[in-house]
Amino acid sequence: MSSQVAFQIPVIDFTDENLKPGTQPWFSASQLVRSALEVNGCFCVKSNKIPMEICNSVFALSKEVFDLPLHTKKQKVSDKPNHGYVGGNPRVPLYETMGIDLDSPSNEEAIQKFANIMWPSGNDHFCEKINLYVKFLEEMDQTAKRLLFDAYGLAKKSCDSLLESTNYLFRGFKYSAPQKTESNIGLIPHTDSTYFTILQQNNVAGLEVKLKNGEWITIDPSPSLFIILAGDAFKVWSNGRITACEHKVIIREEKERYSIGLSSFNSKMVETLEELIDEDHPRLYRAFDHYEFVAFRTTVKSPTEISKFYLL
Repeated sequence: MSSQVAFQIPVIDFTDENLKPGTQPWFSASQLVRSALEVNGCFCVKSNKIPMEICNSVFALSKEVFDLPLHTKKQKVSDKPNHGYVGGNPRVPLYETMGIDLDSPSNEEAIQKFANIMWPSGNDHFCEKINLYVKFLEEMDQTAKRLLFDAYGLAKKSCDSLLESTNYLFRGFKYSAPQKTESNIGLIPHTDSTYFTILQQNNVAGLEVKLKNGEWITIDPSPSLFIILAGDAFKVWSNGRITACEHKVIIREEKERYSIGLSSFNSKMVETLEELIDEDHPRLYRAFDHYEFVAFRTTVKSPTEISKFYLL
């Protein structure tokens, strides 16, 4: 294990062959995950389980999608807010994102469906690479969650229950280089509505996270690192123990910026785990439908208004 450049954000090596439940490396990693999420709401992961060739291909394919005509991109719609194509927002004009819902019967089917919308004649190369990449990120998400559950001393079946009700969303992000007269804000400060958001960058800096002390730090954009951000769902699940990571994107270079990643949602209800409620930690939040919350967040802007949705 090592430290992020600013040393407040730990880096955990998921390639450690000894990182298995019941071992000392697993216990140490679980405590580090819990501490990082409770203090700043995020940590970085180093892993070579997926070849860099796959990552490079997915970045190139993401660019290929964003280079498609606008009318083609707009055909990707979803009944869930921000799960399709999003762009052209005057508040963040540099920002575009494209999502692939992975809650179909299989990832392969969902990815194929998306490819058929973007390329009516199909794109087998796209489907193959995205499917491989998504499987890797799902494994990373599940490892991170099992480490967290173990850190709280929770039963394996408790984690299994959450994983069984998890829906994933794969997303690509593009940030255009600002013109001289434009703002360099890629995304305004916010938290995510997710349990975890996993992001991989591609050597162009821009992602910044807010630490507990109020300081903003830039996350190393090396594609060899993945950052895992806790969202509002894990704050509610943990009864306020976990911090929902506030982050933003600032474009400081005169070049386009791309990132890719995976977000996790609950197909059922988001609720505080009973084991994390006691006399010293009374229940703070009500249970809610995750996708109703995602929809609600599109109607309000301030963190105070957002938190009213789930506060008792």
